[in-house]
Amino acid sequence: MIEIAAILRRYWPAIGATLAIALLGMGATVQTFRLQSAVAELETERLGRASDRKDYQRAQAEATADALSAKMMKEAEDAVRADEADARYAVLSARYSAAVLRYQAAQRSGGRTDLPGASEAAQGVDGSGGGAIILAGNILIPQADALICAENTARLEAARASALSIEEK
Repeated sequence: MIEIAAILRRYWPAIGATLAIALLGMGATVQTFRLQSAVAELETERLGRASDRKDYQRAQAEATADALSAKMMKEAEDAVRADEADARYAVLSARYSAAVLRYQAAQRSGGRTDLPGASEAAQGVDGSGGGAIILAGNILIPQADALICAENTARLEAARASALSIEEK
């Protein structure tokens, strides 16, 4: 044992330097493996984030397409409802105008005469003014005003029916 201790004392600087170099080499090797592992994990994360971004973009595009499709379907439904309301309005307008004209004809055939000049028809945006007078109870209504009332009633009833059909859905 004495010889080993003597050899160690004599060659200690060389043995220490060799051990230090070996330990540094092993440490560098371990750090290299750790660095490669960290770089691989970083690359995996980067690829995962890129994949997530693509998924988000795809989901956003699908959501946008779905919203646009829903909007187009709603607009189509609204157009159908508007066409139905216009058709109801046309039917009601014709019905109410005919009723006004039938009432006037019934009043004439009953021996009553129109009283021209007894009252003036409304002069405004909706009224055309003048025309025959329709006796309605104790009120004299110019025919043009009665036709305007018929038009407005038809328009309002069609709008009400359209609004109620929206509420039902």
